[in-house]
Amino acid sequence: MHIKKFKLLGTISMCIFAVSNANAGGPFTSPNKLGDVMMVMSPAYALGMTFMAQDYKGMLQLGESILAAQLASEGIKALEIERRPNGKDYKSFPSGHAVGAFSGAMFVHKRYGWKPALLPYAMGVVTGWARVRAKHHYWHDVAAGAAVSGLFTWLLVDKYVPKGVDVSADSEEVRLGFHTTF
Repeated sequence: MHIKKFKLLGTISMCIFAVSNANAGGPFTSPNKLGDVMMVMSPAYALGMTFMAQDYKGMLQLGESILAAQLASEGIKALEIERRPNGKDYKSFPSGHAVGAFSGAMFVHKRYGWKPALLPYAMGVVTGWARVRAKHHYWHDVAAGAAVSGLFTWLLVDKYVPKGVDVSADSEEVRLGFHTTF
């Protein structure tokens, strides 16, 4: 995969995002709106990468990891551990928005590498900032949401290996091989 394709995908996504929200007051009118949008953009970016790579196994793993992380997050929230900074309820910990945003970023990181994950990680940070700024969460809620998404990503997502390439390693050597079928 080429980094240029990822940059192009990110640029196109941001342009579509900016244009689609221009007439509705835009996402930048409040931190809460911005957090909502970035929470969706990061997994959408990850999904777009799986489409570009025709990585159908990755699509399934992305869905599984996000679903598992969100279910775990909701389960923890049901324990009502901490009151939100705005006093609304006791479902502050962990941040579900951070789980969503960081799930996309961590999927890209684990599956395709750290460089294409920089943009979705930035989206995760913006999501976390927006949730704290809007007084829906504390920073430790955001960190816990990132940790929950990281746990399920690292458990359920494999590194992407393009078709026709085999990689194996042990404590003494790394082997790279190519194969084809006729």
